[in-house]
Amino acid sequence: MRIATYNVHSCIGADGRCAPERIAAVIAEMNPDVACLQELDVARTRTGGIDQVAELARILTMQFHFNTTIEEASGRYGDAILSKTALKLMAAGSFPAVPRPIPREPRGAIWIETNVNGLPWNIINTHFGLGHGERRLQARALVEEWITPALAQSPVVVCGDFNSRPSSQVHKIIGTGLREAFRQGGQKLPRTFSTRWPFVCLDYLFVSPEVEVEHIEAWKSPLAALASDHFPIVAQIRG
Repeated sequence: MRIATYNVHSCIGADGRCAPERIAAVIAEMNPDVACLQELDVARTRTGGIDQVAELARILTMQFHFNTTIEEASGRYGDAILSKTALKLMAAGSFPAVPRPIPREPRGAIWIETNVNGLPWNIINTHFGLGHGERRLQARALVEEWITPALAQSPVVVCGDFNSRPSSQVHKIIGTGLREAFRQGGQKLPRTFSTRWPFVCLDYLFVSPEVEVEHIEAWKSPLAALASDHFPIVAQIRG
């Protein structure tokens, strides 16, 4: 299976322009079977009232499920999983509230199952907060409520924007049952943020122990450098 994770920054690029078609073009360059996307707007005034998830799925001819983390009068905001093959929604929702979140933004996850080349995959997409304590609580909730049940139906992929470093407690918590894919593939972690001045890796892909990472990279095409403030990650994996 070929899978990508991409924080699309509400389809707002480094030039300040909102352009879902550019995000779609970056995804098309990577050609994933499954794309896990974070920071999408649905009918929000600030980005022209476009349903970004439906528009990306239309352009790419993919199916999708969307998880709303913020719902306001001006529209919705959240994360999605797009797939070339039929996908079954297993769970979607927000993490338990945490004290003093930075900023006051609910975070959550979405879990789907899809069959690629005859193998059912369980895929979880998430986006953690900015505070140290907040991320640790979210990592524990992800393991207890999402990853542990998914591992009973391996193979499993967990990906997203974790806003954390590889040496952090967040990675240690998630790493109890999963393996970070760059290290699993024997590669050095790339700098995925920001596209203008790449200085840190915030975006990761974790796999269950039996999954083989054949190839993984941060996709740093000229278009990807413009389309969002994060570079996407794409991996070729085998269950």
